[in-house]
Amino acid sequence: MDRSSIVKVIALMVTGFGIGIDFTGALILVPAIENSFDADITSTQWVLNIYALFFAMTMVAGGRMGDMFGHRKMMIIGLAIFLFASVMCFVSPSLDFLIAARALQGIGSGCVWPCTLAFGATKVSRPEHRAMIMGMILAGVTSGNVFGPLISGAAVSFGDWRLFFLANVLFSTISMVTALILMERETQHKQGEHIDFAGIGVLSFAVLLLLYGLDIGADWGWTSVPLLMLFFVSAALFFFFPQVEKRVKEPLLLPQMMQNREFRITLGLNMFNVSAAFVGLLYFPQYMQKVLGWSVFESAIGLAPLTLLLAVGSIVSGTLYNDFGPKRLLFWGYLIATTGALSIIILPAGLGYFQILPGMAMIGLGATLTVGPSGTAAVCAVKPERAGLVGGLSFMTHLVYGAISVAFATAIMYVVSLSSLSKQLVADGINMSATDQKAINGGTLTTGTARAIIEKLSSEEADKVKSAVAAAFDAGMNMAFVFAAISVSIGIVLAMMLDEEQLHKVEG
Repeated sequence: MDRSSIVKVIALMVTGFGIGIDFTGALILVPAIENSFDADITSTQWVLNIYALFFAMTMVAGGRMGDMFGHRKMMIIGLAIFLFASVMCFVSPSLDFLIAARALQGIGSGCVWPCTLAFGATKVSRPEHRAMIMGMILAGVTSGNVFGPLISGAAVSFGDWRLFFLANVLFSTISMVTALILMERETQHKQGEHIDFAGIGVLSFAVLLLLYGLDIGADWGWTSVPLLMLFFVSAALFFFFPQVEKRVKEPLLLPQMMQNREFRITLGLNMFNVSAAFVGLLYFPQYMQKVLGWSVFESAIGLAPLTLLLAVGSIVSGTLYNDFGPKRLLFWGYLIATTGALSIIILPAGLGYFQILPGMAMIGLGATLTVGPSGTAAVCAVKPERAGLVGGLSFMTHLVYGAISVAFATAIMYVVSLSSLSKQLVADGINMSATDQKAINGGTLTTGTARAIIEKLSSEEADKVKSAVAAAFDAGMNMAFVFAAISVSIGIVLAMMLDEEQLHKVEG
């Protein structure tokens, strides 16, 4: 590559780095956000879920608009949205405001990411360098995944979790400046492109209602009529989505693709690999902080076995794909990740950090062997001219199912931990109202409400309650990983069903 191309690739890597730190860094902040807004885990999970959902659902539209109006222009617009949303996160006066700002961040990222990849693939260098450039851009993102928790840990150490979002402001500003200065304007754009806003809207609303129902199920009652109606509307929208796709000009899911058996399998392989990783990224830091008593920065260091494997694996798995083939990589990756999720359930809580360390490493290794190869396999299953669409679609599926997995796992975790807490309090002879139990459930004992409850107890009772809360969190987390293990194990079956010979035949 010439010097100009190298500078442009570095600029694209900086953009990817900014996206990478935002995703993992925000997860480490969950306990601090709970304390700041006196919230519980079922509410703060939206800090992850809403971002993943809006990122995913904007990505296909963002890529199409980049084709229509210019990838450089859409990158700058997306970075401007992301920068503004990061400022809104920094000044958030309430949890609802923060969640809305995170949704806006997801929209910005959804515009930036596909255009970053497209610009790198088409404008930076010759075709023979594209694979290397894609790997370098992904290395920027995964490096951000590693440093994100460290930046958020440092922010909390300085006394305010909001400082983390100033890092978003800094990197998005640098990315905007480099895009304006180093990336040339595009003069030719695709004509006649159409965006499936109807399909995106129906699918987004269906997922959003499902996530909201899982969030408020414990408060409304899982068999209450309003909640059942909410789930019914969500299911109806999921059912209605294929009907909408048949009527739009350029649907998200082309009928030709859905008739391709290998494409359907690889789309599933793109979904289920994310379950254990997303649940782990949410709960491992909380376990370290709420059960082990570690600081935010210490938990960021403790998460390194997972984040480092994810970072290194995105580069290494690309080189393994041609040597071993997708079937073997995906089978062993899913098997290792399933084993990792099961190890967290089986290993006793008395091991402390070593209860989660083997599982963390195996989940990271499993994701390494499945995330990249499943996306590549999906692209290989369709015609070359659909590669860009399928690349975005597979990543969208990946994120949407990740958000759904976190919501299901959190709903399970909350119910199980609350039941465990109630039983332990009864066994300890401590009389506590159901409202107070819900306030301290999930291990959040440093919020204003939780502190007020603890202060009403004697020192002996307070110690028993703290032990009961920690044990309840561990029980709830274990059950969340039961869901994750079942979900990931589906990928083992799909990998065995994959026909490599048919996969590499271009669809008719």
